[in-house]
Amino acid sequence: MNLLRGLRALLNEFFYRNYPFISICSCLVALLTAYLHYEWKVHNYDLMSWKHLSEACYATDIDVFQLCVLLTILVINVIFVGLIIGAYVHPLGQRDTELTLLEIKDRFSRFILLRLIARLDRIQGKLAAKRKSLNFHHFARAHHSMVKAVAVFRKDARKLLLPNESEIMQPIEDIYGVADDEERALRRDGYYKLPIDITDATVKSLFIAQ
Repeated sequence: MNLLRGLRALLNEFFYRNYPFISICSCLVALLTAYLHYEWKVHNYDLMSWKHLSEACYATDIDVFQLCVLLTILVINVIFVGLIIGAYVHPLGQRDTELTLLEIKDRFSRFILLRLIARLDRIQGKLAAKRKSLNFHHFARAHHSMVKAVAVFRKDARKLLLPNESEIMQPIEDIYGVADDEERALRRDGYYKLPIDITDATVKSLFIAQ
């Protein structure tokens, strides 16, 4: 079971990191398949026909100069496409430096809310898994974990609602920085798909709740 979970987590991480390349390759394969299907339906070009065509091309004398020109054009096109894909996948500069203050605060607000939801959800899941053998010790431990999760949330929520003087003087990325590994874990577990309200009013209502 642990092996399957590890494999699933590894696949999720792979697809999360490489989804642009996977989508581009999938589109190219789909276009190639569509073209081959069209040629088969319209001109009756099956795989053997393509094989004979390639053999005929190899058997024909090829102008070396024309071949070099065609290869040069192909290389230039590949370089341009690679630059476009590279710029899309890895934008120049760090993304955090391109974010506005509101975007940074919204990202931090979403992160602390989803982290709280995830921790409470895991605590409830552990209780549900032991529902046939629950005792007072299990509930006490769950209560302690919930209190700790809420305390961590309130500590970070205060930075959004009531930052002190020392925090105001710090760089905005240091105050509202998000741990990349925790954010990836939340995305991998599907919590970022939850439609939640990340306004200051929501954070404040949870911050002052007793």
